[in-house]
Amino acid sequence: MIFAGLAMSGRCIRGLAGAVWLLSSTGLPASAAPALDARASGTSTTRGFIRVADDDRDIIRLLPPGAGGSAVQQPPSQPDLPVPPSGGGTVPGDNLRLNGQSLQLPIAFQPAPGNASASYVGVRLDGVSDPATSAALGLSQERGVFVVDTTPGAPAAEAGLRFGDFVTALDGTPVTDTTAFVEAIKTRTPGSQGTLTVWRVGDDGTDYLQALRQLADRGSTPAMMFLARLYTNGTGVTRDGAEAVSWYKKAALAGSTNGMLLYGDALASGQGTAKDLNEAQRWIRKSADAGNVAAVFRLGRMFRDGEGVTRDPLEAVNLFKKAAESNYAPAMVAVGLMFEGGGGLEADNFQAVQWYKKAADAGDAEGMAALGTMYSTGRGVEKNYATAAAWYTEGAKRGQILAVHNLAVLYDKGLGVPRDPQMAASYVYHALEMRYQFTYQQMMQNSRAWTRDFRKALQQRLAQGGYYTGSFDGAFGRTTYDALNAMVQPK
Repeated sequence: MIFAGLAMSGRCIRGLAGAVWLLSSTGLPASAAPALDARASGTSTTRGFIRVADDDRDIIRLLPPGAGGSAVQQPPSQPDLPVPPSGGGTVPGDNLRLNGQSLQLPIAFQPAPGNASASYVGVRLDGVSDPATSAALGLSQERGVFVVDTTPGAPAAEAGLRFGDFVTALDGTPVTDTTAFVEAIKTRTPGSQGTLTVWRVGDDGTDYLQALRQLADRGSTPAMMFLARLYTNGTGVTRDGAEAVSWYKKAALAGSTNGMLLYGDALASGQGTAKDLNEAQRWIRKSADAGNVAAVFRLGRMFRDGEGVTRDPLEAVNLFKKAAESNYAPAMVAVGLMFEGGGGLEADNFQAVQWYKKAADAGDAEGMAALGTMYSTGRGVEKNYATAAAWYTEGAKRGQILAVHNLAVLYDKGLGVPRDPQMAASYVYHALEMRYQFTYQQMMQNSRAWTRDFRKALQQRLAQGGYYTGSFDGAFGRTTYDALNAMVQPK
């Protein structure tokens, strides 16, 4: 089993936002969105896995993330629930703003450690895509990326970037999100110079947090939500689930539908507060009734999983479809997962493919990865590795880690793409950087399923990263396993 598959579990497939290390690397191959060839093919199912009928090998993992195997801790993340922007309605306190100043900071791009041809700035970022939040933080337009922290001695730190800053432009070109900034860094030559346009509040990070609290205390729900986000992730503050929940609750009581949703989600999970499924359902339903499409989706999950309500797959699907009608792509993927894995419905791979395709066409990375798995296994469509590779590539370019792993498999085996062990190793190394547990388990427990050329290339890549000191022989022994552990285990 070397391919990974999307899981239908009690948690959503993606988080609200992720912090990104900005290190330009080998560009992902470009491809156009493939056409859909929807033809059903036979499969049989077993608990936890799909068994492909034509070769009788278990290759698609459907177990929930983190189930079984070595427990590789993941970096802190937002509540595992995508929340839509608040645009289109009235946001309580949206007329309140932080005051600050715009700065021009020169920056020198340095060669990346272990990769002299790549540019490196050494900064961890978070995105802000909600217009109301952008306005509350003092940004004149809906753009900019939030600086979480910088690497001491790296270009970003030397330029003077610090926690609380917003990078809004690079050499005059607007920075709209973390991906845009990554792409901008990729175009720079190591050793060259640039200028960052930065929005800064206060004289230091403490001033920034104090100003944000004062804004929240004056009734700005976007500021309340942003503070909750900082305490959830431990961004610039000590990670504190109870403090985060208190800000979600304040935002909910002040009328924020996203606050209602995330406060309800915290009550449902018992993270940062006492678990109370009845109260969780009340807040989530209140948010859904107010038109929050993510709350409709979350309510669907409660009915799908029997979370504080009687399990009702049909009601779950209806709620997911309702959210999907508002172009909410995670709901499209959720419908596809229910049809693919059963989920209380009669399994229908053809229907699953249709819903994954809707999500993929809407630009959703999880939909792209899921569609890739259907093409790589011939479920609901005719097996086509080239089309699978194209969809995995699109998902990988958007940071979908399952797509990154499965693309590595295709490059290692030469399925649908030219065989390229070096490229496969680069993808696996990236998955390990992201501490993807399935990739880690493959390298530790199932490395012989990968070619020796790939294993040699991965040893070389681990050596470049400073983790491996052994020979490049493709034989995974104690030295290689120690390198893998050093890379993925928390520092």
